[in-house]
Amino acid sequence: MSRKYETGSVFSKDGTVIGYRKMGSGPSLIIMHGGLDAAQTHMKLGMLLSQKFTVYVPDRRGRGLSGPFGENYGLQKEVEDV
Repeated sequence: MSRKYETGSVFSKDGTVIGYRKMGSGPSLIIMHGGLDAAQTHMKLGMLLSQKFTVYVPDRRGRGLSGPFGENYGLQKEVEDV
């Protein structure tokens, strides 16, 4: 797969860096991976959807382009990250 995406990052509410890959144009769509995956596992899907959407594929905490889990990590932190 050729690299037809860009990377970026944002800061979550607690200051943790959340990295993502962005591709395509059109209405925005976020593909969020599960707990045992990383963003790379959904890049083919993202590329296909990017023909009609601006697709964001973030890395959850502790993976890839994102920062560590940090203190008081839990579901609320994951929601804040999105």
